[in-house]
Amino acid sequence: MNWPTRSFQRAAAIFFSASLLLTACEDPNTVGLELPGSTPLTTEFKDLAVTASTIQQDSLPTTGRNHYLVGRLQDATLGTITARTFFEAQVSNDSIPALFTGAQLDSVVLYFGFDQIYGPTTVAPRFDVYKLAAPLDSRTTYNSSSSLPTDVALATNVAVKTNRRQMARQRVNPSSTTDTTTKIVDAGPLNVIRLPLVKSGQSTAFTTALFTALNTPGFNQAALNNLLPGFSLQPNASYASSILRFGRTTATRAIVYYRAGKTKQPDVPIKRTYIIRYANASSSSATGQPDPNAPRYFTQLTTQLNGALATLVSDKDSVPSANTNGLTYLQEGTGIATKLYVSGLAELAQQKNIVVNRAELIIPARPYANARFAYPLQAFLYEVNKNNQILTRVIDNQEIDRVVQASGFSPTSSGNAAPVDFYDSGSATKGYSVLLTSYIQAYLNNTLGEKPAGFVLTASPRLLSNLVTPRTNGDASSTTLAIANNLTLNRAVLDANNIKLRVYYSRL
Repeated sequence: MNWPTRSFQRAAAIFFSASLLLTACEDPNTVGLELPGSTPLTTEFKDLAVTASTIQQDSLPTTGRNHYLVGRLQDATLGTITARTFFEAQVSNDSIPALFTGAQLDSVVLYFGFDQIYGPTTVAPRFDVYKLAAPLDSRTTYNSSSSLPTDVALATNVAVKTNRRQMARQRVNPSSTTDTTTKIVDAGPLNVIRLPLVKSGQSTAFTTALFTALNTPGFNQAALNNLLPGFSLQPNASYASSILRFGRTTATRAIVYYRAGKTKQPDVPIKRTYIIRYANASSSSATGQPDPNAPRYFTQLTTQLNGALATLVSDKDSVPSANTNGLTYLQEGTGIATKLYVSGLAELAQQKNIVVNRAELIIPARPYANARFAYPLQAFLYEVNKNNQILTRVIDNQEIDRVVQASGFSPTSSGNAAPVDFYDSGSATKGYSVLLTSYIQAYLNNTLGEKPAGFVLTASPRLLSNLVTPRTNGDASSTTLAIANNLTLNRAVLDANNIKLRVYYSRL
């Protein structure tokens, strides 16, 4: 039996500790528990069948996530994924060229720190940089479906290296107290792409205007906004080999390289730099949440699905697992998700005096079907209607998404979402599981309000604020939120025919 080992052990310890009382002729699915002075209590379990289909959600949150994506990837299973990111730019406290004499521009280079490449690494990505026609609106919430109009191209079809190495100086004899000679050594990969807007000795209309502004006293954020309302980084139309995942690193910045003499003294020019910030790396609180005053950015993700999934035209559509060889899909970022309908819940709810001892949703993954992508570490269950629309309820005068809450918390509350955790018991036994004991009891007691027509299992949560309320940095809720705040293309291929809801219950 393919079963999460720890879950099985816990279930066995709780519900089969009285197994020595059974005789060989007793039904193994029924355990009689008779306590002195009480009515015998019968405990049973049922595996409720689950029907699964693949859907695609849209308008997922990508603003200010821990990662942003750029590139284009052609995937044989799902089709073509294209990622573009739009940035605000922010001045720094560096000394501007206007403070020095004889300032001369050398180059302007954009740097982006990346931590993962989805797709082949043998082909150099080719990127375009466009100036935005207008700044990001402070009153607008941008998401994966958003886009912004662009103005002139600042750079086009630039091939960037993803295999750069960083060199460091190291002492030849570190144990010696007298020998201080050093050598240059390879310190490992340098996961930063370098994208020049202009090279030394060259100029463009934009870089000339930018350096003129920097060489004018009083340069500030308003002056930068006038020159650069923002910019977009996107794959060149001819490139479709990979997507890069970038993170919040101190290496991510634009650097204006210039030469200038000493302050108020004509002298031999000294190499200097001025930094323009974007995709800021700093955090502002003990929970590790991003600085709210940092320059904003968001990723736009579009997919051109192929095969059976090409029929997913709107978020109301679904593709039954029977049309996809008994599989359904779960992918972060793209909104690819799995809709679940649990057979037998309505019938179980018609029975009286049932106490749910344990309920666990078990979602196995198809072995050896996920070579290109890592598995999402967690997912979430949302209650939906028949049109795949997420149900909501009003809590404290706010309309809140109905995400299934963790067992032990009120199923009609918010802020304690139940993470559907990934388990890995070997190459052939992987999948997801989540305890739903409190939720199923509320379902059977008819205390949820409007009953859902099904559930959506998604690795792309809609509103992070609806998920969990972090107590302290490092606690379980904070860890859940930190994982949910990542933006990735992690994917799972699910064995739809073997998804089940196992319910242990007693009759009073």
